[in-house]
Amino acid sequence: MSGALAGHGANAQTSAQTNANQLAAYDLPAGPLDATLTGIARRAGRIIAVDPSLVRGRNSAPVRGNLSVEQAFAQALTGSGLEIVSSGNGNYSLRAAPPRPEAAAPRNTVLPTVTVTADTEQESPTGPVYGYVARRSATATKTDTPIVETPQSISVVGTEEIEMLKAQGLQDVLGYVAGVARNEAADRTTDQFFLRGFQATSDLGTMYRDGLRYGVTRYDGRQELYGLERVEVLKGASSVLFGAAAPGGIINTVSKRPTAQPLRELNVETGSFQRKQISGDFGGPLDNDGVWSYRLTGLKRDSNSFVDHVPDDRDYLSGALKWQPSAATSLTLLAEYQKDKTVYVYGLPAEGTVLPNINGRIPRNRFVGEPGFDRFETKRVSVGYQFEHAFDAQWKLRNSLRYTRMDNDFPYVEIWGGVSDDQRRTGMRWATLRQDNSSSIVSDTSVEYRVTQGPVKHTVLVGLDYSAPREETERYTLEASALDLFAPIYTGAIGTERIPNTFSYRNKATRLGVYMQDQLKIADKWVVLLGGRYDTVRYDDVGVFGGVRADNERNHAFTGRAGLVYLADNGLAPFASYSESFEPSTGVGRDGNRFEPSKGRQIEAGLRFQPNGTSTMLSAAVYQLERRNVLVSDPQNSDFNIQAGKARSRGLELEARTRIGRNANLIAAYAYTDARTTQASPATPEDNGKRLDSVPYNQLSVWSDYGFGDFGLPGLRIGAGVRYVDSTRGAAHGNSVTVPSFLLVDAMLSYTTGPWKLALNITNLTDKTYVASCTYGCFYGEPRKAIATATYRW
Repeated sequence: MSGALAGHGANAQTSAQTNANQLAAYDLPAGPLDATLTGIARRAGRIIAVDPSLVRGRNSAPVRGNLSVEQAFAQALTGSGLEIVSSGNGNYSLRAAPPRPEAAAPRNTVLPTVTVTADTEQESPTGPVYGYVARRSATATKTDTPIVETPQSISVVGTEEIEMLKAQGLQDVLGYVAGVARNEAADRTTDQFFLRGFQATSDLGTMYRDGLRYGVTRYDGRQELYGLERVEVLKGASSVLFGAAAPGGIINTVSKRPTAQPLRELNVETGSFQRKQISGDFGGPLDNDGVWSYRLTGLKRDSNSFVDHVPDDRDYLSGALKWQPSAATSLTLLAEYQKDKTVYVYGLPAEGTVLPNINGRIPRNRFVGEPGFDRFETKRVSVGYQFEHAFDAQWKLRNSLRYTRMDNDFPYVEIWGGVSDDQRRTGMRWATLRQDNSSSIVSDTSVEYRVTQGPVKHTVLVGLDYSAPREETERYTLEASALDLFAPIYTGAIGTERIPNTFSYRNKATRLGVYMQDQLKIADKWVVLLGGRYDTVRYDDVGVFGGVRADNERNHAFTGRAGLVYLADNGLAPFASYSESFEPSTGVGRDGNRFEPSKGRQIEAGLRFQPNGTSTMLSAAVYQLERRNVLVSDPQNSDFNIQAGKARSRGLELEARTRIGRNANLIAAYAYTDARTTQASPATPEDNGKRLDSVPYNQLSVWSDYGFGDFGLPGLRIGAGVRYVDSTRGAAHGNSVTVPSFLLVDAMLSYTTGPWKLALNITNLTDKTYVASCTYGCFYGEPRKAIATATYRW
């Protein structure tokens, strides 16, 4: 089987021929042969296809000097008995060098055929993304499927883009993805978003890791990006393969996996807010046959943040061990430990942030808690495995399982009721002692069957997944002194009388889903996707201090999906789809009847353009997404709810990811989202037609970076980006505030020489003061931040 080592994409044939003899400066030490060939190919923007058996266990010679790409390949292969063969269109293949003339084979000897393929065609759905353009994903279908054959919008961000942007959290990663809006901007405790207008969090079933549900509560902590290979966003109703979830979509993160070739990397960082961080990533085979391989990734950070008295410290360690006795069977063990030490940044009053205040604007670094009392110290441990076995070319079994445990010490002081009437400067506060614990067991088992019947190729998937989340939160309310928000004096005056908080509870659930899907590829031109799923959810919820809120409540739901894609020869792929989602609803109405699940329904049509052999993906989509059976206040008795609410989101999304020539990359995204309540409670008819909070009409982002290889500086790269977010409706201050629009500028500069890479990343380059969102309170966005990184790879 041919594998491919390559750069970010292929160039046009004429461009490749023109630049074939251009010189570039190389300074590559001796190292693993495949890594060296990859480095040369990436620098030159070329494709090289190889048989993995030719490079396994081999080292390259050093490559130094001003060389053409073919001269660089030749230096790397010195003494290897291998040679490079040009295909004539800028692509190359690797083969064993022919015997010398004196030992030449007879003239009629025919060398084995070497097939040249693009590296992106060999991309694994759980492996690295070469450049910024992914071609394959398993998130939308749970099978290895080209993105252009998927009839639902999906965006993929790989490690190379994460590193280039120096993203610090999922909010940063998705800042250049269409249709994703941030929730609480200054939050370092949760991953919260709005996807296509609807809230998306762990407790709403949005977050997945390696295809399994990740996290029980939204306060299970933020994911560490350095442990991820890619981040994938499946947009819109997606319960068919994932079960209970909010209608906006699914965010699936993919863990770093063991590597077939040695990987060694160390990073040291420093930057704004007294940031100090060290990290390392190591992997490779553990034996000569490559049966055993590993990955070990770690990080330690000591940092403050832009808000006073709020640290941003983290310890992180993840490991993976892979056993692959044959090409048909593999077992990967995955484990992760993460410890965070920070503070929840409580929302500020609207007066002084987005509304006028006679005292001026509340400073963006203002901390409203009590130093020494507020803290968010969480520990998360997870262990699991992924098993795969192919019985033959048609049948494949997959099974995965993970156990996760989270413990969180979470005392905090909050403001209530905005600012006082007296000079509009004092915030009234209370304190909460809080301990959270959660755990979950999740598993997924599926059988894939591939069969061809005439012009139709079927990929049939039948599976069963199970999860058992558990959660406990114990809280006590204490008195706290008021705080002058413009001239704070922290006294540490916290009351000693602990009043049990009624939001203390213990709950457990079991979720069981059975799904089936058929992907039909007809005459290699049409792709039809059909799928259905049946879910059962059981739920118990009791108060820590008494009371039962749910006693073996049961929810059942069937969800379906259907889609169609046409694959044109020129790379165009129009698609259309219908998909559904559901969310369990707990409690009973005034009549004593239990509530039905809320439902999400999406109709979507789009167009993708991804020509073969290029690093380009252009996509456009329009959609209508509805949420029904939403709980709203009962007009006859406000102590109860009724399932009469409806909300709708309509939108347009455009995304472009491409490599321009040999040296430039471009990412552009635009989203128009009209999300609003279409049916409110009869008790509040004024809410009919109102926009959903925190969802902008317009979002636009553009990022580009450029390498100076054509100017004799192949190691130098610069990048810049802009992010525009339109005004939003805020939920704070009685749903009467408007959060102004804002425009942010990001920049990057890096230089690579030999095994070293030095980089400087700056976000919010102009140091703009802005409010990113107003949910229950208002949250400032991060001011200008600079991070300098030194990376050593060998």
